[in-house]
Amino acid sequence: MSARNAGLGLALALACFTAPALPAQSPAASGPRPAQQVVDQAVAQAKSQQKHVIVYFTASWCGWCHRFQKFLEDPVVGKLMAAHFVSVGLTVDETGEKKALENPGGEELKKKMGGTGGIPFYFMLDASGRKIGDANGLPDGSNIGHPYTAEEIRAFDALLAKTAPRMTAAERAQINAYLTEVAKTTVP
Repeated sequence: MSARNAGLGLALALACFTAPALPAQSPAASGPRPAQQVVDQAVAQAKSQQKHVIVYFTASWCGWCHRFQKFLEDPVVGKLMAAHFVSVGLTVDETGEKKALENPGGEELKKKMGGTGGIPFYFMLDASGRKIGDANGLPDGSNIGHPYTAEEIRAFDALLAKTAPRMTAAERAQINAYLTEVAKTTVP
């Protein structure tokens, strides 16, 4: 072995002992967190912030789910919702290679909380983790989904009145106006 190769070997050996250890698996590679873990963390956050929790189910292919998430992230109405709710999304209903995007246990949790139809489906919890409402608020008991029609917007308003008691009528009216305006400008 030449002195040059010996020096390179020594440098590599020292690098192995002095370099910080790399994690065995990066967080992104480990996949989505289990659904119940996500919900438990949201409940703990809601308790510390004196809020409720809204858990919504989504999928990469679901246009209505993306619209609901956009609503929750809107700079104005999203901020109103965030004043009363900690919101978390759980991915379900994926297929093929996208199946890896799902939160483990998400589909079971959705069914347990009353989500037997399509998505987006959502439910609300109080700060102790007790269910206080869900999206099955249409007159026939079916899923509101992303509120789009006048009937869905009325049902969503009633759900907010029930599950966000500190939300004012004026705040709900602002949310309803946003949803109504989006319905006018969006093709279903």
